[in-house]
Amino acid sequence: MTPASPHEPKSHRYAFLINPVSGSGIGRSVYDELPRVLEELGLSEDHWTREVTSNGRVVEQVKGLLESVDRLIVAGGDGTIGQALQGLRLSANSEAALGVIPLGTGNDLARELNLLSVFAKRGLKPLVESLLQDQVAPLDLWQVGDSVVMANYLSIGADGWVTETFASRRDLSESRHTILGNKLRFAQAGFQCLSRRLPRDFEVRLTLSDGSILQRSLGGFRAFLAMNIGSYASGMLRPPKNRSDDGMLTVLAIPNLWNYLALALSGPSIRLHSFLQRRIPSWQVRSFEATWTGANALQIDGEGRSDLLSHGRLSVTHMGRVRLLCGATR
Repeated sequence: MTPASPHEPKSHRYAFLINPVSGSGIGRSVYDELPRVLEELGLSEDHWTREVTSNGRVVEQVKGLLESVDRLIVAGGDGTIGQALQGLRLSANSEAALGVIPLGTGNDLARELNLLSVFAKRGLKPLVESLLQDQVAPLDLWQVGDSVVMANYLSIGADGWVTETFASRRDLSESRHTILGNKLRFAQAGFQCLSRRLPRDFEVRLTLSDGSILQRSLGGFRAFLAMNIGSYASGMLRPPKNRSDDGMLTVLAIPNLWNYLALALSGPSIRLHSFLQRRIPSWQVRSFEATWTGANALQIDGEGRSDLLSHGRLSVTHMGRVRLLCGATR
């Protein structure tokens, strides 16, 4: 993701929307530390505001905040950020841009924006300082079904089952949620869903980059993935040709369980990871439609959305772009 030229930060007004329970309560610490951090960075009190998320109202909160500010920085997990992006899309503020303070488990969008390592290694102040540099980059958004928005990725099949099983485990857990604990619960969900596959009659109709149509039967495959950004499942998949602002998706058909295991284990080796990834069927597409009968599962940006699959058909089309604040390019 290539940012545009930076602007003068003090020419903008900022709103910080913070999920206080994200990251095992780190969100609350972010809320408390912000005044000191912004004072040290020279941003006067009349240039910023802050509030916490209200359950079920994030989209409305974002739209309301963007009536009076043009820079919104959201601190939370993937679910909170996904809702904020939907609010950004629905906002009438064409000059608005959204930044991210990553407090989730996967944080793939923050990785795409070159922000995750800054926060993980250096902390809140350097991350906010980077966001105040106002480097803006576009991000495609995709319409899933009739109205649902996808920003990062979706998957149909095994990944969807795992996501929903993980969510149920997390909701039932009475222990304090931590990123490590969530990753362990996710691994447990994966083992529980080892036998899950796409239905035998699962088919996709792909509109390729040149406008041609490709029909493929993927019955019995593990999963079908569509990626808008260059990182999936905490970087387990990193398609080299993927861009988030070209009106294209990278779609992948995962044949076997060993593909997942090999990619996860090869993460430190870029060359081996790329070699293994080339063994997976993939295409660049402008849109696609999937059809099937029987049970199936779906996740969108890390959230289970099998409620969209009741008709045995799912379409994904490009719906426009939003503007995001990103870190310096690597």
